[in-house]
Amino acid sequence: MSGQRSWPARIAVLALAGAVAGCAARNLPPAAVPEPTADAVTVTTRVPQVVDGGVKVLDKEFSKAGLVPLVKYEPGLLLERGVVAVTDPPGGTSLPRGSVVRVVVAGEPATLDEYIRGHWETFVGTGIDAKGTVVLGVHEGNGLPGVVEGVEKYVKGKPYRLVTCPNSRVDLEKVVVELSERRFLPTASALKFSLSIDGYACAVQMRADLNDEETAQLMEKFGAKLVIERGPVEGRLRGDG
Repeated sequence: MSGQRSWPARIAVLALAGAVAGCAARNLPPAAVPEPTADAVTVTTRVPQVVDGGVKVLDKEFSKAGLVPLVKYEPGLLLERGVVAVTDPPGGTSLPRGSVVRVVVAGEPATLDEYIRGHWETFVGTGIDAKGTVVLGVHEGNGLPGVVEGVEKYVKGKPYRLVTCPNSRVDLEKVVVELSERRFLPTASALKFSLSIDGYACAVQMRADLNDEETAQLMEKFGAKLVIERGPVEGRLRGDG
């Protein structure tokens, strides 16, 4: 994967003639790198080499790297649907863990999950309520009408409703990265826990066998971004080393 073309150059080569002259992918600004606090331990990692690979590898590769992939689907590229066209920054770039990497994927989303994944600036995630209705978490202030209405193509007539979330999907993904570092408690290195992001709850859900003091420390640190379910966890989990 070495020798990856620059962001604009690769998109220009892959685009159909004239089809992406105003392509949003070419105009995406560089991914913002968060400023570490003075008392934070800055751990760096490298952007995975995923160009020309399938979109399905993103979660695994970026989870291992401790980075947040912000996906943008782009029809009109000369690649098979679902193939990664370019990343910004490019593969091999050194970044602090928890940084955002923009990823352009060829084609259009094929499912509701892919559509949500391609619009993390608007959607936090999905869930199901007690009545079986699909619930879409929308980040407050970023509920762009055209993007929200676009889900109708994928729900195929099924009922759905929206809930407003105070935190973005990227905010919650960064919480997952931080928890996965296992520095959140003195006992974290030996703690078994599971992590998931619930668009209905607008939060990271954590299951772990914690005592009252440990629970209070985590809630003080992460607030409404984290929901804790206390209890034992079995098997290999997201967050396991």
